[in-house]
Amino acid sequence: MKPKVLRRKNNKTFDNEKDAYNYALTLLNYRDYSIAEMQEKLKKCSVSDADIKAVTDKLCGYGFLDEKRYALRVYDSWLAKKYYGKGYLKNTLQKRSVDDEIINEVAGLVEADAEIERCCAAADSYIKKKKINSFEDAMKVKAGLGRFLFARGFSVDLIKKTIAEKISYSGVDNYD
Repeated sequence: MKPKVLRRKNNKTFDNEKDAYNYALTLLNYRDYSIAEMQEKLKKCSVSDADIKAVTDKLCGYGFLDEKRYALRVYDSWLAKKYYGKGYLKNTLQKRSVDDEIINEVAGLVEADAEIERCCAAADSYIKKKKINSFEDAMKVKAGLGRFLFARGFSVDLIKKTIAEKISYSGVDNYD
């Protein structure tokens, strides 16, 4: 019986612009990249700075790298996620090194009513899993819901409104 051999990914290195360009095209076959992400990928392959600039300029010139289109694709994938807010979208775009101007433009596409609906849907999904039998339970669920919604990129004001709307303990404790 042969022992399993762990394979490492090949550490690719490119010493000319043509090979780096072909590698970039191969990467773009699988998904879109921001300009900064593509530059980082090429840097990891020991491509010179001049070649990186030439490759990214060429890709931008042909329309293969487009920050705005990339940001809109991230926005579309964010729309498919029901329980995430505008802050999550902005954070995702910042992590992917998209320009702040484009981030603000894409975040402006989010309508306030849609954001409220998303927040309420996220709160409902969280509350559905919890049981509120006492005032203490209600306080614990409020705190947990606040953390849950904040981690998903909703604004503090929206979280406060949603919690006030969704959680109220109306049970009466009789100590007779």
